[in-house]
Amino acid sequence: MPPVATRALIDTGILKVVHSFASMRNLYRSPKAVVAGAIALGMLAQSGNAQASCPNQSTEVSNDLSVECLIAPRKPISGQSYDPTLYEQSMYRSLLSELSAVMAVPGLDPADTVGYSGFHFTFDVATTSIKDKAPYWGGFAQPDGTKTQGGVRHVSGSFLPVASIMIRKGIWPLLFPIGVELGFGGSNLVQSGIYGLNGYFKLALHEGYHDIPIPSLAARATVTRLAGTPQVDMTIITAEGLMSKAFGVGGTFTLEPYVGGGGLWSIVRSQVVDTAPNVDLYRGQVPGSTAISASDALAQKVVFPTQGDIFRWRVFGGINFHYAIISVTVSYAFTGAGVDNGFDKNGDGQFGPSDFPTKIGAAPSGSAAACRSDAADGTTVCPKDVSGAQHTISAGVGLRF
Repeated sequence: MPPVATRALIDTGILKVVHSFASMRNLYRSPKAVVAGAIALGMLAQSGNAQASCPNQSTEVSNDLSVECLIAPRKPISGQSYDPTLYEQSMYRSLLSELSAVMAVPGLDPADTVGYSGFHFTFDVATTSIKDKAPYWGGFAQPDGTKTQGGVRHVSGSFLPVASIMIRKGIWPLLFPIGVELGFGGSNLVQSGIYGLNGYFKLALHEGYHDIPIPSLAARATVTRLAGTPQVDMTIITAEGLMSKAFGVGGTFTLEPYVGGGGLWSIVRSQVVDTAPNVDLYRGQVPGSTAISASDALAQKVVFPTQGDIFRWRVFGGINFHYAIISVTVSYAFTGAGVDNGFDKNGDGQFGPSDFPTKIGAAPSGSAAACRSDAADGTTVCPKDVSGAQHTISAGVGLRF
């Protein structure tokens, strides 16, 4: 990957347009002086006086990303760029890992398909727990009562709700008697401009034999592309197995409990992140903000090095109630903690910058671009996913024909 400064210079042909809109947006985000000297020294051993810094957490609740705030203030060097530290990359990885569990398509359907002549339209709501007190969500408390360095503008709480609509349609079996179901839909993280475009595919390996004591079996895959996240390019993929069994009740309605589980992958690529949002390279600086030159601001256009894909596993269960054309489903899902959850190299009970070696060399051959080689012993050190276990409660109401 070319240096960030070079990459930004390549984009100068469109900077006038982009930053014209960016400056309009930043006018109402008046940056305050951040009392972050202690944080900067604690997070970056080599950091100097901050010439530009992330604005304090917004007063209004907003679940929009502010990835630039994960990077601690530091003194800019004109004409040079810098990579985020391994700790900052770990905060970035952990934030997006938990966001993946929030935005992934919930398990709100049993193993049976709707049949090749049927379709199902549903409105779904899911709420997922997060570690809202972790610094990558909530930031660090300041002496004046504000918070800064959080990965979102102002997280709404310990559970994040997502509203979505989905349409599922059965199609003629590709390999009889295996049923096939396709679906698509959209979702929105409430109190944010983050949206997901969802795709859905299910193969019913065995279904429909409700009069014998054999459950229906299916394999399901979903994909979600996030929009409204200009700082990151993110794709979420799930691959899961399902098992369910339908029971008729009084000859009037059907209850179909189900369980399932599988893996969740997140493919994340960083876009250019502006760590000096108070400076517009075209229109200049917002009046009253800390002085910083345009060349220094250009040096603070950062791209997070490409990391390996994030993997989480989840299990879920629920029950579908079906009467006439009305379908109601409730479910619960558990997503396992990040693979590095609890990582504490120094044994101090906390995950922080001190868990990484102080001298990190270049990326070793064959490793991810984000990984570095410890100059002391040559071991490979990579960003950590310290995301916590997450719980999701979902409900869907729809029409099934």
